[in-house]
Amino acid sequence: DSHWNSLQVRALKRFKSGGILTGNYTWAKLISNTDTLTSWLESHGTAGIQNWNNLRAEKSLASFDVTHRAVISYVLQLPFGKSRHYLANAGPFLDRVIGGWSVNGITTLQSGFPLALATATNQTGSLGGGSHPNVVDPSHKELSGSAQSRLNKWFNTAAFASPPAYTFGNESRVDGQIRGHGIANWDFTLGKAIPITERVSFDLKAEVFNTFNRVQFGDPGTSVGSATYGVVSSQANNPRQIQLAGRLSF
Repeated sequence: DSHWNSLQVRALKRFKSGGILTGNYTWAKLISNTDTLTSWLESHGTAGIQNWNNLRAEKSLASFDVTHRAVISYVLQLPFGKSRHYLANAGPFLDRVIGGWSVNGITTLQSGFPLALATATNQTGSLGGGSHPNVVDPSHKELSGSAQSRLNKWFNTAAFASPPAYTFGNESRVDGQIRGHGIANWDFTLGKAIPITERVSFDLKAEVFNTFNRVQFGDPGTSVGSATYGVVSSQANNPRQIQLAGRLSF
């Protein structure tokens, strides 16, 4: 069982000189009592079931709950050159230099996914179920500081402990207080259209993905008692990539 509630806002601006600016924002909450059964296909760690005989107790945030997501996209023709707002009377040579430029891009800002904690050793003795830890300090699960300063201890690892043997832990299936690293990504393209003749033109584009080369860290270890518990040891996104593209139209 799952249900999703959201507030969605969209703003759009069209420019007379050519171009469009669009902004989308979603504030949402996704609750479920189970997640995917093919967790090995997912880029983010998903929660397991502790007690298949009581799915009601498994109700929590879903592993892919996203509280905030904003996407801003734009396609703009720069207003320079012949028939444009600035230097509209430019000669043929100057127009080839300053005219035909365009920029476009996509900016994505998103809060991190919530984390699902387990134990390195299954303490429940149940058939087919997993094991959740016990919460020993519910008011101090999070740690302050930058992402870089928390790589060896992403959250307060002392706030959780393995339950006694043959008992179920009281930690929820997915913990809404501690989350993985969020997304803050900028993709940008600078393009220029170069007319050659009436029927022939050449388009040149420089495309930059992850423009500011921002790292998005992977999930920390979430198994209480394991050597990697609370430690971030992976990167979830790609580093900056730049590519050039050219197209001859005739």
